[in-house]
Amino acid sequence: MEDRILFRIALTTSILGIIGIILFSGQIGPNKVVIGDINRGMLDEEVMVEGVVDDLKQSPNSQTYFLELMDSTGKIEVVIFDKNVDEYEKNNLKLNYLLKRRIKVLGTVSEYNGHLELILKDAKSLNVMT
Repeated sequence: MEDRILFRIALTTSILGIIGIILFSGQIGPNKVVIGDINRGMLDEEVMVEGVVDDLKQSPNSQTYFLELMDSTGKIEVVIFDKNVDEYEKNNLKLNYLLKRRIKVLGTVSEYNGHLELILKDAKSLNVMT
């Protein structure tokens, strides 16, 4: 094959690939799952979960909060570390307000002391549902 033909094939393939990335990038996101489907095979995976805050506790040693999030399939603990609490409360939102509220959370599946939990990605990853 001539170099010119190979160049045209490579250029066409590259352009089609870039167009595909642009078109589908808005549709690629974290998995939306129900709590009952979260398992150890999902460790370090980013997931989106929706549920009701059944309980809310603050660590006695820091400003870290632990939300017990519940849906019809189960419960999981959501960990909100100090820096995210500060960022969340800068917008005049208090975490205590979340108790018994329906929220959507984006977090990373983690395991601590044999229990699965979600680590909140950042303060913008927690949304109160209306």
